[in-house]
Amino acid sequence: MKFLATFVFALSIAVSGVAQAHSMKNLEEQLYDKERYFQRIDKVAPAFSLQGFDGENVTLEQLRGNVLVLHFIYTNCPDVCPLHAEKLAEIQQMVNQTPMRDRVRFVTITTDPKNDTPAVMREYGLDRGLDPSNWLGLTTGPDRLSETRELVEKFGHKFTEEGDGYLVHSVVTHVIDKEGRWRANFHGLKFDSTNLLVFVNALVNDEHGAESAEGDGFWNTVREWLQ
Repeated sequence: MKFLATFVFALSIAVSGVAQAHSMKNLEEQLYDKERYFQRIDKVAPAFSLQGFDGENVTLEQLRGNVLVLHFIYTNCPDVCPLHAEKLAEIQQMVNQTPMRDRVRFVTITTDPKNDTPAVMREYGLDRGLDPSNWLGLTTGPDRLSETRELVEKFGHKFTEEGDGYLVHSVVTHVIDKEGRWRANFHGLKFDSTNLLVFVNALVNDEHGAESAEGDGFWNTVREWLQ
């Protein structure tokens, strides 16, 4: 883990120090070529006003200034949801070994607010390795079920209720930048965690949308560091 911290610290310097002439768009184009599960997006993220662990209100506006790594789950999910949470916990662990720790928030939103109380959400995340220092588990609460469905659908998910409490929705990791713009989706669970890490790091260091990594040489260096 010490090696990983050194790697991502060096990565942070590399991305933040490249020439101003290169744009975030360059990195997104490179990532599009290298990550088959990456989808570039650039639009205002759907606003939300949700309930946190202690009953506090948490809004998208309050989280501005942080890069958000956001996903939807429900705690009774028997298959992909726990795997999704565990994958993001691994990525969070990478982030938290670096200076990005205080500038990235991991956000889990339940699609089953009737059963997933704040206490249930906290326990679920802790059991899967998510660190509450920069992780939030959010719910609309049981009285706002329609708002849950609307929010899920605004993020592009097809939401279907089946028997025995089974909720069908796609598995997507959403990335929102510091200004509240929805910048990318990473689909499924097979995406390369390093690619998401590189993208998040670039957003953390991007002050005006004018900085990025340069050319394939940068990506080759990343791969060499990880080997």
